[in-house]
Amino acid sequence: MSSAPEPSRGVVLPRPSPALLRRGAAVLGVGLAVLTALTGGAPGLGERALYDQAVSRLLPGVPRSADLVLVEVDDRTLAALGERWPLSRATWARAFHALALRRPATVAVDVVFDQPGAREALELGEDLLASLQASGLAAQPAGAALVAELEAKLRAQDGDARLAEALAESGSVILGAAALTDDLAWMPPLEDGALGTPLPLPVEALRLQGRGLAGSIAPLRMAAHGSGTLNMLLDPDGVIRRYPFAVGVGAQSWPSLALATALKLMPEQSEVLRRRASVDDGAPLMRLPSPDWLPRVSLGDLLQADPASVGLDLALRGKTIFVGVTATGLHGQSTLPGQVAVPGVEIHAFALDNLRAGRLMRSAGPIAWGGVLETACLLGLFALACRRIRSPAGVIRAAAALGVLHVALVGWLAADLGWVMPLVPAVVGLVLMLVVDYAARTEELGRQRGALRKLFIRYPQTAPGSSAPPGEPR
Repeated sequence: MSSAPEPSRGVVLPRPSPALLRRGAAVLGVGLAVLTALTGGAPGLGERALYDQAVSRLLPGVPRSADLVLVEVDDRTLAALGERWPLSRATWARAFHALALRRPATVAVDVVFDQPGAREALELGEDLLASLQASGLAAQPAGAALVAELEAKLRAQDGDARLAEALAESGSVILGAAALTDDLAWMPPLEDGALGTPLPLPVEALRLQGRGLAGSIAPLRMAAHGSGTLNMLLDPDGVIRRYPFAVGVGAQSWPSLALATALKLMPEQSEVLRRRASVDDGAPLMRLPSPDWLPRVSLGDLLQADPASVGLDLALRGKTIFVGVTATGLHGQSTLPGQVAVPGVEIHAFALDNLRAGRLMRSAGPIAWGGVLETACLLGLFALACRRIRSPAGVIRAAAALGVLHVALVGWLAADLGWVMPLVPAVVGLVLMLVVDYAARTEELGRQRGALRKLFIRYPQTAPGSSAPPGEPR
């Protein structure tokens, strides 16, 4: 009689060994560090929230500035002037004239005057003046007086001309500009495509790239000392962690408002400033300011103050002044790590302070690859410890010690040297290796207990002093 065929069991794949799983966990941790390095450095995947908490709560903030002042177009200014944003060119001309009287070191303007001022009344007056001159009335004394009076009034009403005169009077104004990107394509590009003298920086190495430039109209750019871009770099979560000190457009590099202001203030250190601005592909991480670090003056108070005001003179003379809008609903939604929306003009101001003081934080290039090496060394040490330590509790203690060492090292480098190395990849690799090793050791201990239990069942021991069971020799 034939026996029944055995049921097919299928193909049974061999179970990977714990050593292979540990190597896989280590490779994953190092791979995450490599991915962080290839994508621009820390903070990388899963690290942004940790980075925000660290820089906003643990690292010391930028101290209160002694020579930077914010002249702000706030709600009080709009109410006092009875104007809506944008302010008229005549008001801006008055503002820059008032600033020139205070003799500041330089004035950085977080505004782009990319369109000419209103010219309807001017065009009507110019047509009337041309008609008077064509009629021959200008040759008569009364007609000549009328023409002179009309020319004076037209000149007084030409806001762009008055603003250009005020900028030239100061001689130290840096106007805002913009690199045209996918997020900023609505501004008209400059016809000549230039803001002045480009930077001697490699374009291909810059993190921020644009396809064109937008800036103030030509008469204002010619009257000002220079221009700087106002672009920001937003991470996918909408937070600004890096400041682009330079932007590449075509084959040329152009400075930001902060870098252009620094070069105006410290021309003798231009090489040092450009070298600092080029770290981390021209967009290093920023140290955050302390609360209320920037002294403020309302533009309305500046326009209404007595020219002989001693207090205003002490607040502005010899200072670096940033001018921008902070009125409710007008300053945009620039969010810094751990903070609410901040006016863009303040970000340019403390970017300048970071740059000139050398407080920049870097995470790309050699720093990122140093993080890869540190991650590999940490996981290698833990793998060596797993081979030497026998108990699961000892492995847990080793993992905890290495984790604390890793966090302490990353924190010290960020706080003291400004080197931001990846934190999460090593932690992920360490935890996965610990889980694999602990599971393998627990399973092995279970097998050993089972073997001992079978051994005791098969060969039971008799307690001392007790009698042996019947039928068995004593």
